[in-house]
Amino acid sequence: MKKNKKRMINSVKKNLRNCRSRFKRFKDRVAPVAVTVEKETIKKMIVDFKSGNMPVLFRGFESKGAAVGLLDLFDFDSVKNIKDGADMVCGHKFDLLGSGIVDLGEKIAWNADFKTGYQWPKKYFLDMVPIDPIGDPIKRQLKYDGKVPWELSRCQHFAVLGQAYLITGDAKYSLEFVGQAGDWMENNPPLFGVNWTCPMEASIRASNWIYALYLFRGARELTDDFLTNIFENLIVSGRFIEKNLEKSWRGLTANHYLSDVAGLIFLGIFFKGTSEGKKWRDFGIGELKKEMEKQVYPDGCDFEASTCYHRLVLELFLFSTVFAVVNDADFDKNNYKEICQKIFGKEYVSRFYKMFEVVLYLVKPDGRIPQIGDNDNGQFFIFKKRDLLDMRYLLCLGAVFFREPKFKVKEFGFCEESLWVFGKDGYGAWALMEENNIENIRSRDFYDGGWHVFRDNGNYCLISCGSNGQNGNGGHCHNDKLSFELAVGGRDLVIDTGTFIYTGVPELRDEFRSTAFHNTIKVDGEEQNRFIRNNLFSLKNDAKIKIIKRDEIAGFDILVAEHYGYRRLKEPVTHRRIFVFNRESGYLAIKDIMTGIGCHVFDFYLHPFAPYLEKDFIDPLIARAKNPNGVNFAVIPLEIVGLKLDLVDGWISSCYGKKDLVPVVKYSKTARAPVVFATLIVPERAKTPDADSIKENLKPLFKNLQKYE
Repeated sequence: MKKNKKRMINSVKKNLRNCRSRFKRFKDRVAPVAVTVEKETIKKMIVDFKSGNMPVLFRGFESKGAAVGLLDLFDFDSVKNIKDGADMVCGHKFDLLGSGIVDLGEKIAWNADFKTGYQWPKKYFLDMVPIDPIGDPIKRQLKYDGKVPWELSRCQHFAVLGQAYLITGDAKYSLEFVGQAGDWMENNPPLFGVNWTCPMEASIRASNWIYALYLFRGARELTDDFLTNIFENLIVSGRFIEKNLEKSWRGLTANHYLSDVAGLIFLGIFFKGTSEGKKWRDFGIGELKKEMEKQVYPDGCDFEASTCYHRLVLELFLFSTVFAVVNDADFDKNNYKEICQKIFGKEYVSRFYKMFEVVLYLVKPDGRIPQIGDNDNGQFFIFKKRDLLDMRYLLCLGAVFFREPKFKVKEFGFCEESLWVFGKDGYGAWALMEENNIENIRSRDFYDGGWHVFRDNGNYCLISCGSNGQNGNGGHCHNDKLSFELAVGGRDLVIDTGTFIYTGVPELRDEFRSTAFHNTIKVDGEEQNRFIRNNLFSLKNDAKIKIIKRDEIAGFDILVAEHYGYRRLKEPVTHRRIFVFNRESGYLAIKDIMTGIGCHVFDFYLHPFAPYLEKDFIDPLIARAKNPNGVNFAVIPLEIVGLKLDLVDGWISSCYGKKDLVPVVKYSKTARAPVVFATLIVPERAKTPDADSIKENLKPLFKNLQKYE
């Protein structure tokens, strides 16, 4: 035990040395950032800002009356929710990264991880390593997480303060904004401290500050001194981002670099009257076009193999694009798509549109999206607090931007975010559109992204068959090849377990992205893709995947696919999986064919969305999942020779920073290859046939599929 503990501690120390070595190399090649700003530039900005001679931002707050009237019209209880949210911010109460509501006290510690109490020193940003993975490898306890001060310092909560001020005119909200922003600037001097270590964070923070300034414009509390300080800080932020663009040493760009670009677009348009502003705007728009081609596949899927990062990337493209479009001389308050094509080009518009299509087909009947790959709760702006996986608002935004009725889903309704972004004109355009509905959203395959969706009304199955993402780097990918999510009647049955954490506890980071934490088969205790020692944001590119067959037959969706992650074993194994989904009833049949040589241990993990699991009283190889608030279902194995069933403890993370203990189904078999698992997942519903009838219905289908086994 002592040797193991010493080995793990030495591994963590080595990781720290490697991190600091990389930061030193980075430091040596970074140019200095100027922190002084010409006073005349600031004076002119203040005059223009107060007189309203500024670029247009979002169109949802052009007048107090219009905003309040529309909010009341939709019966969202939105006005009350906005006031309550703003009052919570005034009381310095925050709920971030799974923390639950926490009172941060009279003085906010912007440089602290408030979950653990750890406080970062105010060192020069290049002398800091804010995200060292220093969780205790034995106790598996969080020591600190650099994402906590970063998330707080994104200042996305300024939006709800500004919304409350716009609606009520109450000066307590503008006073709180000025007080918090001023306190942040005082305690985070340019280029010093944890909140200046990541350009992505500076970009998101600067963009949210700009949004807040528009919401509070006209408030007496925005004095010349305050505006001088915040404008100077924003200009320094732009210089910092420009000098520290986040490209890997291999030239790989991903969501961090895209955030940098989005921040420069916001800063560039906001400071359009300055030479730096024009440079940032032009650079940002040029890079946004390039990144659309680099980071978005032709089918519209983000290239990072994560549904939640698809959301973040789509928001970065969307809000940057909107800011550019509404400030074009030819914009007429309705022609978003046309001006977008004028600025960014036809191919950009095409992929941009397809990103919304991906959301349309991936969202489950309840409007939530499965957690495929990493989920760190990341968003660009937060106009309304909602369930983290609820992505209905993206479809509403897409419907208004593209004037696309397909994205106006009747069951999802109008979403408040569109009001704040597009205003009354946007709502008017949305109201005139024809409606789509859940029933019309059918099965869809995204071959580039590797996401295959089977669906019919309330029944839904998503299968993960993609590459590792990021051109093979696998930074936000999980070992989820041939894994799936299943929902019936709009209720979850089988789910992905989420992410929980990044650097705070490296062992848990790896556990949540491991094969066993997904609904697939593990061989000999090995990962589909090997983890890379001391690298929490990369995977070995082992598990190449191939689609063998995709078909639809008599009410069934069928997919046959295989991956080669276990061909690297001394005695190689190929995992082929056949999915047969009955769209009408929602039951799912899975056949796993493990071909190869030698004797192996095969473990099939299944993660039900149910608080209770039990073995069947008559047949102890059948697992029954009980969910008082959902749909009960049975897991029925059809190939039982040598099979063992264990109900084990596992974890599920519904958002970053939070995990809950849950029961997990684990079927195991030790045998010589080839080995077959055949499994039925049968919901207990009146519309679903009994298991014996299902088996009879499946016989001719599987007979036809024998050539693919």
